Amino acid sequence: MRNDSLDIVHGAASFGLACWQGAPTAMTVAHRHDDLEFNVSPGALDYLVDGRSVRIPPRTLAVFWAARPHQLVTDASRSLVSWLTVPLGTALGWRLPGGFVGGLLAGGFALVSERPGLELADRVSLWAVELASGGEERRAAGAEIEGFARRAALAVAGGRESAPTAESGRAIRPDAAAMAAWITEHAGDDVPVADVARHVHLAPQHAMTVFRRALGITIGEYLAQCRVARAQHLLLTTELPVPEVGHAAGFRSQSQFYARFRERCGEPPAAYRRRLRP
Repeated sequence: MRNDSLDIVHGAASFGLACWQGAPTAMTVAHRHDDLEFNVSPGALDYLVDGRSVRIPPRTLAVFWAARPHQLVTDASRSLVSWLTVPLGTALGWRLPGGFVGGLLAGGFALVSERPGLELADRVSLWAVELASGGEERRAAGAEIEGFARRAALAVAGGRESAPTAESGRAIRPDAAAMAAWITEHAGDDVPVADVARHVHLAPQHAMTVFRRALGITIGEYLAQCRVARAQHLLLTTELPVPEVGHAAGFRSQSQFYARFRERCGEPPAAYRRRLRP
């Protein structure tokens, strides 16, 4: 994922409908943005997503909901990686088949082998120019991207996608990854630092240092990211009243819930729900 600052698009932190190619180094900070992320690389890529290690095999299209804390841990500076981001609201409006978006919101990570119609690397350069041009060219690119996403969804619905693997050559400490995964699993509960540290048999102060050095953010910041992502999921997939969503996501006060949600999504929870579930 690109390392520059996020734009605020339709009130939510998002890269917008965009695509690009580059040779990224490993990310020093776990981050999130409210898009579906598609990427493909000529070499394998290793990600840490919700604390889980996920390997993307070479020449395999990967798709996931990037509101979940994620971090590229592979140094791909000698590869040409291709990315496409689609704002969640746009993807929901496309009504993609097979419950594709719903599966991603629930934590799915789709991997689809490259095939005719799904060659992202061959399309990125043209789409990037057309999207930047605006007008009819942008509309043409948007229609092609929708078709691309629809073909990816059909491939997943047809059961032809490969499964992500947990083994990788990632350059991140196993105890930091284990802490991140434990925090994600328990984000709806009280999560004292002492409990996180105990899970990996470290002293609390040392655990906080290890975590920050590996993921670039504090345990508290990572926990807030996980809880906001969980709240987004509940707002879009349930009828729970907004205050109950905050509690179910792990926030112990409504003021904290509203502040954290607005800080990361650019709008209050109710407005987010109305915008994406009109």
